[in-house]
Amino acid sequence: MTKEQVTQEEFIYLYSKKVKISKLVEEFVVIPSTEIVKYLKNKELFLPNYIHKAIIRKNIAPIIANADNDDKFSDEMKHRLKWFDDYTIFQLERLAESYRIEINVNEYKKDFWDIVIRHRADLGINNLEFVKLQNLTMKYQKSSPETYDTLKNQFETIYFEPKGYFEGCKIDEAKDVLLNSTTLTDIRDLGKKYNVEIPRRINKKQLIDIIALKLELSDTEQEELGKQSILELERYAKNKKINISIELKKADMIEYILLKRELPRVPLHEESLKIFEGMNIEEYLYESKFEEITHKFNVQKKKRQRLIRNIVISLIIIAAAIAVVVLDII
Repeated sequence: MTKEQVTQEEFIYLYSKKVKISKLVEEFVVIPSTEIVKYLKNKELFLPNYIHKAIIRKNIAPIIANADNDDKFSDEMKHRLKWFDDYTIFQLERLAESYRIEINVNEYKKDFWDIVIRHRADLGINNLEFVKLQNLTMKYQKSSPETYDTLKNQFETIYFEPKGYFEGCKIDEAKDVLLNSTTLTDIRDLGKKYNVEIPRRINKKQLIDIIALKLELSDTEQEELGKQSILELERYAKNKKINISIELKKADMIEYILLKRELPRVPLHEESLKIFEGMNIEEYLYESKFEEITHKFNVQKKKRQRLIRNIVISLIIIAAAIAVVVLDII
């Protein structure tokens, strides 16, 4: 199935029964994240973290689109929001938390299931498995909706960060948007997320450690570096195109987190990456949302047209009745 077919597909066949994908997605919203994760793990299915980022961004984008007219955003924040389209997961969640923007869990699940269902063939999911999931929805019809924090904590085990990515973005893009659209406090809190305590300034040993990490130096090579002064080490780092100095600026702090964070030990799931390779998930989600809005508008338009038609017919009938009464009187 090509990417174009994936996008345009409207129906799925379950036991020869034709079911609208949008209807199936609506049904699956009640399935709690614990069950979703259990199902995906049983199938050994894992998804790249940039899908998570794209779904969150789409979720809160309508509110941010009106930020210029919203008094709760300061002028400084409105300026930072110019980079909203490139925000990392950390920035999106921080934004939602700081300004009490709800990340709608039902909408999140709709987008999640839409992606999974439309890519079922590539993900190795048989259509009949959705019948089992439909049966599962019966169990949770009356269950209370879960919070985003609950969903996020569960989904962390099925999302993975591809090589060359950080916080759902390509590393270079992440560095740019963090530099342009965060405060120093934000960066320090980002460090805490990865158990990296960012010092106000780094000492000689820390500088050598960073150079060694970046260049994968041996113990002997590190010992040789130890004989140099801090000024010489900074020049050495600059010559090797390592952006770090003992007086940490924002760019240095971001680099420090990237160097010192503990890399995930989970597999990269190359097969999952191939499925979504070359696909702009965010563009796809926005197109699907536009189609959904268009469909709802057309449905509402038809309802209005039927209502107007019925009113006109009723008025004609009433007018005819009145005319009959008047003629009888005459």
